[in-house]
Amino acid sequence: MSQTKHQQILSFIEGLAVGSKVSVRFIAKELDVSEGTAYRAIKEAENKGYVRSIPKVGTIRIEGAKERRIEDLTLREVSQIAEGIVLCGFESLDNSPNKFLIAAMELDAMERYLEDNSLCIVGNRHDAQLLALQKGSPLLITGGFEPQEDIIRLAKENHLAIIQTPYDTFAVTTMINRALYDRLIEKELILVEDIMVKDVNYLTTRATVGDWHELSQQTTHSRFPVVDEENIVVGMITAIDVAGAEMNTTVVEVMNPNPYVVGREDSVTHISRIMLWEGWEIAAVVDQGVLIGIISLQDVLEAYQQIQKQPQFGETVDNLILSGFRYVEDPEYLTIEGEITRFMINEFGSASPGVLVTLMNMAGYIALRKQYRLDAITENFTFYQLQPIPVGTEVRITVKLLLVAKKHCNIEIDVYANNQLLAKALMTARMGDKKVS
Repeated sequence: MSQTKHQQILSFIEGLAVGSKVSVRFIAKELDVSEGTAYRAIKEAENKGYVRSIPKVGTIRIEGAKERRIEDLTLREVSQIAEGIVLCGFESLDNSPNKFLIAAMELDAMERYLEDNSLCIVGNRHDAQLLALQKGSPLLITGGFEPQEDIIRLAKENHLAIIQTPYDTFAVTTMINRALYDRLIEKELILVEDIMVKDVNYLTTRATVGDWHELSQQTTHSRFPVVDEENIVVGMITAIDVAGAEMNTTVVEVMNPNPYVVGREDSVTHISRIMLWEGWEIAAVVDQGVLIGIISLQDVLEAYQQIQKQPQFGETVDNLILSGFRYVEDPEYLTIEGEITRFMINEFGSASPGVLVTLMNMAGYIALRKQYRLDAITENFTFYQLQPIPVGTEVRITVKLLLVAKKHCNIEIDVYANNQLLAKALMTARMGDKKVS
């Protein structure tokens, strides 16, 4: 599978030694490409963290920063938070501990939890300090206690950091927890760039179905974006697309020419709803059309679950109500199913009319968007509740588009349980002029 010129340049830059100078003229000459192509690739390399432009120096190859989760703290940041003194292991201060462990248990119990790169918070327990270092864990020594010489020596031999703080264990853990919480507060939402995979497997417009089979075997994946010579995303190809096609058939002939693409700054919460309701299993991440990453539905759902676990993140009422409902394949109507839970009921123990209106309104909106990919605003909603719906009832909501005109749409929405009609609504929506992506 041949690479595009853009990808060739990125691979060349990535292979340069750290500290090497990178210029448009140098790249154009070395790889025999135009200066415009070289410039675009260098800017993309800068976005990926391969190079950095330094005033009066130029653009140089740098060591790529380690990908960090939102909640990660480096040892350097821990030492600053705890107002600590670094006694050794300065070269490892940019490492992020994968977990924190308080040495407030017997050694046998500690040994089960200690692992490489877990930060051990410990007082003047020499045996615990020794065990932690033997397990590859850096130390945060509380209470201002001085470690013994053998502890310092072992830490230096293993290139592990020892940080000494004047605060006691309770104060230090409180300070670290507060720092983590503040960091999550500052990060108001998870963006696509936080979870996307940057090393993307893709096919070019010159590739064939045979190339798809080869790449699929190499990667064990079956969905790939298709890009042109400028690395612009022009399609998406899956196992369904290539089924029955000849090996020499070009991917352009069988691919989906309207793939789902997202931007690096799109919110994961927004993307999760679209991918779920539209049935997209994978999305290409682009910057001005250029492929820079890829995300899967699994990546999005895992990130969405992480958002929901964070207490500082608010969630919209619509998302909370819809979170327990799922899309159901129905050849005639758009249909969703879900359970009436306790937070949806009124004081009488049955589904609140407000909740039902929200569910039915959102179902109508989703149906319109799924079929016509148009945004809409509800103008009128007439709701009829035929009988109460008790908590715990599994309901089925079906949507029928009665009339779709240029600017307006009339929609009929029904709520069933055990094939019995429980609620009905007529909805009029004003449709947007622009199709949603």
